[in-house]
Order: sequence, then C-alpha cells, then structure tokens
Amino acid sequence: MCFPPGLILIFAGVLITLLPSTFLQRIIALLSPFIALVFIWTASPENIIQFTWLSETINLLKVTSLGQLFATVFSIMVLVGTIYGLGAGIKKLELAAAFIYAGAAISVCMVGDLLSLFIFWELMALASTYIIFAGGTHAAFAAGQRYLAIHLLGGVLLLIGIGGHWSETGSISFEVMQLDTTYQWLILGAFLINAGAPPLSSWLPDAYPESSPSGMVFLSAFTTKTAVFTILHCFAGQEVLIYFGLFMIFYGIIYALLE
Repeated sequence: MCFPPGLILIFAGVLITLLPSTFLQRIIALLSPFIALVFIWTASPENIIQFTWLSETINLLKVTSLGQLFATVFSIMVLVGTIYGLGAGIKKLELAAAFIYAGAAISVCMVGDLLSLFIFWELMALASTYIIFAGGTHAAFAAGQRYLAIHLLGGVLLLIGIGGHWSETGSISFEVMQLDTTYQWLILGAFLINAGAPPLSSWLPDAYPESSPSGMVFLSAFTTKTAVFTILHCFAGQEVLIYFGLFMIFYGIIYALLE
C-alpha cells in the first residue's frame, strides 16, 4: 500500500479535535497507530509518491530501511503514549497535538526531499510547543516560549541551509551530504539543535519537566530521535560527529556528578 504513514497520524490528530464524542476520539487514537504501522511495514522502495513544484521533485514518500525502522519505533511510541495518556486523563487538544507531532516525526523519516522535510520539521516544533503549553502553568508557558525560540532558531538555520544548498547544487534531494559547504554545515547545525547537542541543549531539561506527565511521554519520544535519524541519513561517517558525541558524553557525566 502506498500512502505516507505520517499523514495518517496527522489526519487522526485533526479528527480528534473535530469529533465531539470522547468514545470516537479514543477509537481513532488507538487504531491510527496500527494503521500507520501497516502502511510502514507494507511499503517498499518501489513505493514513491512525488510531484513537481517549481521544476523540483517533491517526494512525500521515499522508503528506506533506516526510515522504516525509526517510523516503526515512533508508531509504537505513539500507541504506548496514547494508552498511558488516556489513563492519565490527557486533554483532547493535547492528544491531538501529540498525534500531529508524531505524524510529522514519521513523515520526516519517510520523505525524499528537503522542502518536505522542512515543513514537517517545523510542524513538529509547533505541535510539541503546544504540548508544553498544555502543562497549564505559568512555568510551562514560559518554558514553551523558550523552547519555541530555540526551535525557531534551528528552523531558520535549516531553511537557510536548504536554500543555499539548493542554489549551489540545484537539488533538494534528501540524501547524503559531505559537509563541504557552509550551507551543509548550517543543515547539520539545525539537526544538532534538535538532537540536544551542547551548547544549545538547555531546552531539554528546561521544557520537558513543565509539561503534563502524559505530554512528557510524547516529548521524550520524537524530537531528539528524529534529529538522530536525519544525522544518520545525511551525515553518517562524518568525523566531526565523533567530537560532538564525546562532548555530549562528558557533558552528561559531569552534569550528573554535579547534581
């Protein structure tokens, strides 16, 4: 079957906001992750959904083994988070935002062009910000504002990087990059911000604890892991990642000892 599985969860999130019946909302919330899994597992590299825009190929579905792996984990996580959230009394709009958030994360893993990636990347940022706001406290609102500012910075870096890469290479294909241009470094920088790499990593301990308990389950499942996927997809094997990784390891160890 050929359909972008991430869009199934995004549509489910929209339906959850529109349906007045709590029973129907719960049915959609529990069934849609299974439906997404079916589309993920039955997709093959031959399944491609694309169209032309401004003489460029927009690829809404490009199947890779790495993308299928991450999308599968994300679908399972949204199901687990939903079961927990329904038991914890998650609010309707918070649940809807969580599904849009998860659907955007899955879509990032299964697109084939940088413009589609950027759109879903920013949709993740907006939906996850609302989940933080749904914590319902003044601290949650303040933390959500700081979270949004950091992720908008990452989005600006990503957009500039994509635009420059498009201008230099004439391609918006979501593929392996060699870090031989400034714009590719900007793209990597945007990915590292979402991955929680220092020095811009304080948004993680600042924002996540201010969300609701059910919201925190969703927040911990997608943003940083999607960033890891994009880094693996585009920059696997780049030596600079060794130094970022070592810095993050020792930063975490020292921070834990200080605590």
